[in-house]
Amino acid sequence: MKIILLILSISILSACANQELKSKTLPTFEHYRACDLMSLDFISSMQCGKATRNSYCLPDNKCSKKGNKLVAYYDDLVKSVQTKKLTEVEARKLFLKRNKEAEIEYTKVMLEIAKQ
Repeated sequence: MKIILLILSISILSACANQELKSKTLPTFEHYRACDLMSLDFISSMQCGKATRNSYCLPDNKCSKKGNKLVAYYDDLVKSVQTKKLTEVEARKLFLKRNKEAEIEYTKVMLEIAKQ
């Protein structure tokens, strides 16, 4: 079962990496979403999202300020789970809510760009 999930996640990440986006960048929330789809525990999902996002944008210095703020928010969720201020379930709910908000913000910006 883990092998199937691994193959599926690699396929998803490859598809995301090869997808043609108008902005020519993959938004931060997409990296985290792909990792979350692998059904890892919360902390592993967040570590995966951060690692894939950083390996994507740091080498070419194309990490956005909004993306950096999103990563910081997710890092804070991880710390809250590690210090038992939040359960994994509570943290995952907050993650999903914020990731959806980031997607909506991104979609609005891309629609505005397309109108120009």
